[in-house]
Amino acid sequence: METETETRAASDSDRPVTVEVTRVLTRVIDQSRAVAGRVEPARTVDIAFQVPGQIISLDVEPGDRIREGDVIAELDQADFDLAVDRAQASFDLANSELERASSLAERGIAADARLDTVRAQFAQADVALREARRRLSQTQIVAPFDAIVARTFVEEYVNLTSAAPVARLQDVSEMRIMISLPEELAAVARATPDAFDIVASFPAVPGFNAQLILRSFATDADPTAQTYDVEFAIAGDIDPRLLPGMTADVRISIAAEGDRQQSVIVPVSAVDTTSRTEPSIWVYEEMSGQVARRTVRLGLPINDEIIVLEGLKGDELVVSGGWWRLRDNQKVTVSGL
Repeated sequence: METETETRAASDSDRPVTVEVTRVLTRVIDQSRAVAGRVEPARTVDIAFQVPGQIISLDVEPGDRIREGDVIAELDQADFDLAVDRAQASFDLANSELERASSLAERGIAADARLDTVRAQFAQADVALREARRRLSQTQIVAPFDAIVARTFVEEYVNLTSAAPVARLQDVSEMRIMISLPEELAAVARATPDAFDIVASFPAVPGFNAQLILRSFATDADPTAQTYDVEFAIAGDIDPRLLPGMTADVRISIAAEGDRQQSVIVPVSAVDTTSRTEPSIWVYEEMSGQVARRTVRLGLPINDEIIVLEGLKGDELVVSGGWWRLRDNQKVTVSGL
């Protein structure tokens, strides 16, 4: 037998909810947005020696383009060469001792304990030699990738400590464009990145226009401007005049804008982005008086309206206020018509 509470709950769920509805419009609009961007390298690295010493050769200058493996700087190697010679002598002596002890042990003249000691001494000498050679190799810095030398931090004949930066390298094998998007545009761009053509032009490089490819999307908003950083890569060949730090004019447009077809428009307030990973809209059926959720593909927002690329057609009625109280196939009463 139903309790009074259950009866009241069932009665409340059957009671129609009043919502505001708006008729879907179609019209030809300008489906593009321009934002400012900044050119950045794929990565920026401050490179340093791993051992201390006096720098005797700095082979690059700011602005140089270098190839992977090119020498950037060298330290005075005299002390490191001597360390290798000492380690080599110790290694040779330990190797001789090991051969002698092994021969005596095979003939039963030397004890096994003596052989174990000599083996340990040989292993230590081997490690010391490899470490001395490694430190010698670290007296030279070579480029880890093709790059532009953004700046240098040292001069020749200066004594450096380990890890002190020598030069800043910018990896320009792929150039990036960083832009900041307002929250209403960021939400659409993240949900449907393939819905847009994104092209950049550069005031400092006239005549060069580049198609952009999405690389990363920061979900941590700027607390002041309430914008999101989005990073794109420049597709195709890069104009050699283009340098990191230059400004870019980025135009974001609907991929099919060239057709100039009529676009389906709804109020921004009609988009339900809270309950699913994909945006949806509640559609009102006049015949039944019920609502149904429909997943949609959104385009660019324009003031208080937004373009719907897929999922709606013109002249339908959508819930533009109160959709957070709805469930599928619920009967509603409407206002706004």
